[in-house]
Amino acid sequence: MQEEKELTRIERELVLQYLRDDNVPLTVTLEEKPEQADASLVDSRTDIPGKERRVPASAVFPVAIPSSQIDVLKQGIILLKNPARTVQPFLGKQVRVQFYFNHLGLYFITEMKEFSQGLAIVVPSSIKRIPDAVSSEEYDFTGTVSFKTEKSTVNIDCIPLNSYEIFISPKWADIPESNQHEAKSLLEKFVADAKSGEGAPIGNGLHLLAIARYLTEKNVLQTESVEGRAMPFNMIFVDDKRVVLAGGKGSENLTEGTDYSLNLVFVLAKNKLLKRNVTIECSVECVYRNENSPDLKCISLKYEHLKEEDYRFLYERITGKKYGID
Repeated sequence: MQEEKELTRIERELVLQYLRDDNVPLTVTLEEKPEQADASLVDSRTDIPGKERRVPASAVFPVAIPSSQIDVLKQGIILLKNPARTVQPFLGKQVRVQFYFNHLGLYFITEMKEFSQGLAIVVPSSIKRIPDAVSSEEYDFTGTVSFKTEKSTVNIDCIPLNSYEIFISPKWADIPESNQHEAKSLLEKFVADAKSGEGAPIGNGLHLLAIARYLTEKNVLQTESVEGRAMPFNMIFVDDKRVVLAGGKGSENLTEGTDYSLNLVFVLAKNKLLKRNVTIECSVECVYRNENSPDLKCISLKYEHLKEEDYRFLYERITGKKYGID
């Protein structure tokens, strides 16, 4: 991981002036994540010791504060005017405040305080640059999704998401217990949409477990070091019928009715030199979202016109069984 570079005193003053003049939007995240027990929702009617110290589950999600609700004073104090209720759980806690300065991602850590005029954030002496998320990891399985525009061909990298075991059937237990209530509601909605015809057919529905898990993840997205840069997709599910791509605000939008080409690359040997490429025509089967995390999306790509030899390879690689043998 790259070193997080701290701004110089002069750079800090320039950033403060920029915040005062432009009132840029901020993203606030709880710096110290609560334990699972503390992150669970507590019934307000139940008298539980230490309940006032508990953090509601919503507090582990980043909260975007628009510029219209921000007033930056010369003393380096950021006042929050009429903030949303989702900001209240941060009061009295250490928070990470992230923003962009001329498209460069910056952050600082401070305490959310209460003043006579409302909630406030005091900008500390240390402001740091958000480091590039450079990964040196070599994957045994990668992909590229491509589509054509009027002027060129767009290629988007697809990489497995850490902790998602692509070639093992997802299980309900993969979803953290604190997220299972929300995940269950999402699954019920996806199944109901499929039955009513609003959503795509779901087959055995295994991919929906991975989708519900992703859409209820806490802090799965990180603020990028450079604003506006296109982001790769994460792959969270693959079988012999579809691949599910996951992404956030910086990822491309794939739409129904557009033809896509998906190239999957499998490393077949430890020396990394022996590889198998599978190129598949595909289409968007469904785009899944969670209204509680509007920046997240999962895109199910359905294979079209899959060659027999490629189907055989995918089936055997994913299931671990010989094709044609029960």
